[in-house]
Amino acid sequence: MSEEKNSPQAKAFELLSRAKKGLEITVRDDQQEFATLLDAAKICRRQGGRFRLVDSGKFSLFDLEWLAEAGADIYTSDEARADKTELDLLARACARGNSVAAFFQHGALREDPESGPSSLDFLLEIGRRGVDLHLTNREKAREFSHLVALAHACRQAGSLLVYYHHGRPGTGLEDVARNGAWIHLSDRSINAEEDGQLLADLIRQAEAARAGLVLHVETGLDLTLLRQLFHAGAYVLFKTPPSDSWSSLRPLETEARKRAPGFRTYYLYTTFLP
Repeated sequence: MSEEKNSPQAKAFELLSRAKKGLEITVRDDQQEFATLLDAAKICRRQGGRFRLVDSGKFSLFDLEWLAEAGADIYTSDEARADKTELDLLARACARGNSVAAFFQHGALREDPESGPSSLDFLLEIGRRGVDLHLTNREKAREFSHLVALAHACRQAGSLLVYYHHGRPGTGLEDVARNGAWIHLSDRSINAEEDGQLLADLIRQAEAARAGLVLHVETGLDLTLLRQLFHAGAYVLFKTPPSDSWSSLRPLETEARKRAPGFRTYYLYTTFLP
């Protein structure tokens, strides 16, 4: 019986059943055959759900265009698809299908235009073509000047720059926010006594540029500061266990759940900080 449940046919049936319910579905390109993914994307769109395909490079550009036009959001990266002509055509297909093309830059970012997908020019160009850009400084340092340029280019084109910042929030982040980037921060790196005003400024600058600050609460921030940031406009994602019903934090947790950031403002999941 377990073998039948794990058969390709059973998995395909399960995917299509979920699509008919109009759910938010995320699937890698190597988990199903192309025809099944295409049908699921079409059904999911008709039912008002979102179908998100993680591109590992298995499919051809032609296949991805079909999926994008059927309504699939395509999530790719410099590790899977690093040809800007392909990314341009993919963005066009997503525009026709009213879907989203998102690109995660894992590698270093250089100013040398000859360095391919690692070049600033490469990301600027695909951002201008409508691809949402996602970068993190978890393993590779990022220059704020590069992020400012990318945020500005994306904002002008109607795409997004989403930046995941690890470490203390430096003053250069204000310029990144001012130019329209969505910025993710963890409370692990925040000093409640020293960073409060800077965070309030970040929220104000981001909102003025129609972007936002997403705060990931992983350790538990000072409640007074947390309330101030939330009411200033921050999106707060609690990763801590739910508080007790009598806790003074409980009302804020409830309110925060009602103010969720849009699906384009994070790469696939909000459960972790890339």
